[in-house]
Amino acid sequence: MARPRRTTTERVRVVLEPSLRSPAYDPAKPDSRLVEFVRMLARQAAKEFVEAEGKRKAGDRLPE
Repeated sequence: MARPRRTTTERVRVVLEPSLRSPAYDPAKPDSRLVEFVRMLARQAAKEFVEAEGKRKAGDRLPE
C-alpha cells in the first residue's frame, strides 16, 4: 500500500488571463451574448404565451 505524501498547499493562487479570441470587455457596451440570450428568452416566452392563449380561447368555444 502506498504512503500518503503529505504534500498539501495552504494557499492557492488563481491568475486570470484574457482570451485572445474574445474582444476586451467594455462596460459601456452591452454584451452581445447577453443581448442574444435575452432575445431568445423573449421569443420563447412570447411563443408560450400565444400557445396558452390559443388553448384558453379554444376552451371558451361551444362544441359544434
